[in-house]
Amino acid sequence: MKFKEFYITDEKGKSNCVIRSFSKLYGMNYSDVQNELVEIAREHNLNFNDIDVFELFMERRNTTKEKYDEGIKVKDLKLDHNNYIVFCYDKKDFYHMIPVIDNVIYDKNDDSLELYTISVYKQKVLTKKK
Repeated sequence: MKFKEFYITDEKGKSNCVIRSFSKLYGMNYSDVQNELVEIAREHNLNFNDIDVFELFMERRNTTKEKYDEGIKVKDLKLDHNNYIVFCYDKKDFYHMIPVIDNVIYDKNDDSLELYTISVYKQKVLTKKK
């Protein structure tokens, strides 16, 4: 996989990896992603960063959890040329999310390559019926 620097913020200069990842993968602006995550979180009495919230957000966009062994380093993932979200961590207390689009990792720096996977989500492409 290749790495490309990608970093966006809200109007106050703050950034969150979940919102950044969804903004990149789905081509949405930062505030729209943030607003929808907050809305989902309120409906379910959760924090917008909770797994249940971001999985509901992805589910609405036809993105589902794939079967991958947990604990593989991000740099060692064997992904095909599709769109993915990788939820990963440092095996301690740092959790992170990154988009992988066509085998390119988009993140603020390449430290994420050394993180370990927790879950991999793949965006399913809808095909038109003939």
